[in-house]
Amino acid sequence: MTTEADAGTGVTPASGGRGAGGGPGQAPRATAWHQGWAFGGFLVLFSAGVVLISEIVAARVIAPYVGITLETFSAVIGCVLAGISLGSWLGGILSDRVPPRVLLGPVFVVGGLLLIASPFIVRSMGPNATASNPASALNLAVAGFFLPSVALSAVSPAVVKMLGQGRPNLGVVAGGLSAIATAGALLGNFGAGFVLVGEFRSDQILIISGAACIVVGGLVALLNHRGVLTRAVAAAVILAGVAATTIDGRIPCDAETKYVCLNITAEGPQQFLISSNIYSSSFTDVANPTNLRFAYAKDVAGIVAAGHQPGAAPEIGYVGGGGYTLPLYFDAVYPGAGHEVFEIDEKLVEEVDAALAVPDLLDRFPTTIGDARVELATAEPGAFDVIVGDAFAGISVPWHLTTREFLEVVRSRLAPGGLYVMNIIDYDDYHLARAEARTIEEVFGELMVVARPDVLADTGDEGANVILIGGEALPDRDAVVQAVAAQGSGSAVSDAPTVDAFTDGATLLTDEYAPVDQLVGNPA
Repeated sequence: MTTEADAGTGVTPASGGRGAGGGPGQAPRATAWHQGWAFGGFLVLFSAGVVLISEIVAARVIAPYVGITLETFSAVIGCVLAGISLGSWLGGILSDRVPPRVLLGPVFVVGGLLLIASPFIVRSMGPNATASNPASALNLAVAGFFLPSVALSAVSPAVVKMLGQGRPNLGVVAGGLSAIATAGALLGNFGAGFVLVGEFRSDQILIISGAACIVVGGLVALLNHRGVLTRAVAAAVILAGVAATTIDGRIPCDAETKYVCLNITAEGPQQFLISSNIYSSSFTDVANPTNLRFAYAKDVAGIVAAGHQPGAAPEIGYVGGGGYTLPLYFDAVYPGAGHEVFEIDEKLVEEVDAALAVPDLLDRFPTTIGDARVELATAEPGAFDVIVGDAFAGISVPWHLTTREFLEVVRSRLAPGGLYVMNIIDYDDYHLARAEARTIEEVFGELMVVARPDVLADTGDEGANVILIGGEALPDRDAVVQAVAAQGSGSAVSDAPTVDAFTDGATLLTDEYAPVDQLVGNPA
């Protein structure tokens, strides 16, 4: 019979309960600390944080093989979300069949091993991937990061089962652990983005995270099993997890910055090829800066020459520093010219400075570290005679550096008669180049296009650099033709009908609508 006091609380003595949690309507028995809220919450917090760390880092691991595009990020995010979904479902099923205290240790160990394997899997498959191909990005993301997400996402339902068994307030348990998982995801997101990526290589982050999962899994097993052999195995797992932190699974980078996998290759005495992710972005000849290898650099040099004769001293701004190829070139051609570089990637600047070993490079070419759109807006109006746009995220220009609003900032920072010279990479029907050309023409009023003859004739579909020139008073076309021809790039210069055909029907890029990653052509 239930007493009046008991009826008021709906609680009966715990001695009649089933297992550690007690029966329905009963207060749970006291549990060991490693089966209680604090430890269970830690497991959920930790596992969710590791999943988000792997998601942040995954795009950097596959970027050296497929580049960084919106599709790359979408592939990684979709892959990890699918893993979280499947892992949560499977974790719930397994928790109903296997006691959570038995399940949790192996789940962490398996997740950790898969996470350690991820950079090696990507490194083995990457060389066969197709650059800037969404399918290749998805394949690498799934191969490297789907299964770790599945394994580690099984932790939350197992802990819900462990803490909620026999409790009348299961909703509170589930809701609380969901909140803790979200907090862990936030910690993983901010920790990776603000701290880890700037301090460690991508493979180190994944291997250390995986090793930590193995250690946690071994600790859970050690605490929940009493057999001598089982405890010995758990201790060995913990030691193996600690040892795993020494594994080297680096991806093919000389240096990893916050934005790119960077390689700087010496190709001769004081000659350097700079590659960002899968793309060769700059060739710099320190001994002879006028030695330009890439056609786009020759075209930019010719365009500036059409408006500035030797002996001039133009003020030149650079949206993107890269290998400092153009600053060194223009400094050699126009002694006394002024230069200001806007570059978001501080480590790239440091690595290039160290490799080139040019005395006082950053004094000769003052470099502002930060987003070019934000930093250029702080420059004095009319400060530059020429602004060179040469910033890329993968093969695509960052979208916010393509829009009408950004170009209005550029225009306001140009002196009367100044030129904006922008480098675009595009493929197939060149929708991105055409859209940017239309946008430049609308902002500046005048436009000239320099590209391979087949691109201007609308008969080519291979990848090409397209140089767009905007200004209120462009140089005479004949002067541009002669200057570009003198550089030997083989490029052609548009006339008025060609410009009209090139921009006809093109998208106007604005801050409200700039689908840059969708407009750029497929290099495959």
